[in-house]
Amino acid sequence: MIPFAPPRIVPPRRPLTGWRFAATFLRNPLEVVPQAAYEDDFVPVGGSRSPRAWITSPALVKAVLLDQRDKFCKRTQIRLLSPLLGSGILTSEGAEWRWQRQAAAPMFKPESLESFVPAFVRAAEARLAEWRTAPAGAAQPIDVEMTRATFDVVAATLLPSADATLAAAIQKSVSMLGEAAGWDLLYASLNVPAWLPHPGMATSVRAMKTLRSRVAAVVRERRDAGGEPGANLTQRLIDARDPETSQAMGDERLVDNVLTFYLAGHETTAKALTWSLYLLARSPQWSEAVAAEVANVAGSGCITAAHAQSLLVTQQVIKEAMRLYPPVPIMSRQALADVEVEGHAVRAGTSMLISIYVVHRHEKRWEDAHLFRPERFSVENEPAIPRYQYMPFGAGPRVCIGRAFAMLEATVMLATFLRAASFETEGSEPVPIARITLAPKDGLSLKVRWRASVGAG
Repeated sequence: MIPFAPPRIVPPRRPLTGWRFAATFLRNPLEVVPQAAYEDDFVPVGGSRSPRAWITSPALVKAVLLDQRDKFCKRTQIRLLSPLLGSGILTSEGAEWRWQRQAAAPMFKPESLESFVPAFVRAAEARLAEWRTAPAGAAQPIDVEMTRATFDVVAATLLPSADATLAAAIQKSVSMLGEAAGWDLLYASLNVPAWLPHPGMATSVRAMKTLRSRVAAVVRERRDAGGEPGANLTQRLIDARDPETSQAMGDERLVDNVLTFYLAGHETTAKALTWSLYLLARSPQWSEAVAAEVANVAGSGCITAAHAQSLLVTQQVIKEAMRLYPPVPIMSRQALADVEVEGHAVRAGTSMLISIYVVHRHEKRWEDAHLFRPERFSVENEPAIPRYQYMPFGAGPRVCIGRAFAMLEATVMLATFLRAASFETEGSEPVPIARITLAPKDGLSLKVRWRASVGAG
């Protein structure tokens, strides 16, 4: 198939400093990553007050995230996310993190997720039904539509509630948080005191308080209702126990983790589907290959968990979409003391910056790094990709606990969409912008074309 070269960020030739760094970072944090990071392994930037280094080699990333992880902390990530996520599984460390991880892990075993597949199908079919009410060939705001679809999944599997206004409240709060994310990221990157005011700060604080209070109400509702064990992910969290102490999570920690799973499993999957549909719209041959595979595997019946295991081309497309457009584009660790990492001297306090967007497009490690080539993830080719070279769900002990859920959800939903319709681009090409997740700047609209065998409803 003819590979497609999607638009990409053009990096600066030299590291930016001063006001140019700040202004560019606020516009799009990905635009401050220098060209050297796409070519070299270790690129130090910043001065003595805020030492930083972009690291891209699998060996360096593995050292920081796994082999020497006790010498680094998640200070920046905790600073950014703890006001909203408290001390949940994403933002806690040490013993507090370990017991939460152990308690929640059984929830996300692949065999425990099959019961949620019908919810994935219903969410995708609800979007298709809505699109069928529009004129033939009408464009849909796909980024918004994927957010709606994955929220329907969250509502069914994580946050079931009789409160009809909950969805709108959560969506509004997340939107407000996203608008202020650029300033929060900049302050954290430059070690600016978190209390220093910035545009959108007051709105962001209100949004976080609103979001936590609404989710706390749902948690109390679910606990008081005494639901059937395993009926949904919130109930599974309520029922979870520390394997060593049999300790249950208190309401505050339950809110922390429900919000964590909401953001990690809703926003990230929405973006993975958005970018997958965009790439398929620009690659008709791959679009038809996915549609043909779905027809061959599932026929005209409902897609099931058993079908998902056989949708290999569909999974290749999703994995390649997450390579080019990783849902979480940047993460970091901070050195607790002076340390040597793979031959590089790192001072205490240095931020080791891991741009997953850059690691996934590193020109020394990926052939045709900027081209859309799903065959990279074929059964024959994928095993040759180093573990710390491809990290859409992170890596190391803190790899995303919900990765199996996310892949199953994305596979089932993308297959449902492509069996019914094909997609075409409209207007200018999308520009990826790093906020809480990697989103298309100014949104993404695609025209929906119904397949003849399915019709327009």
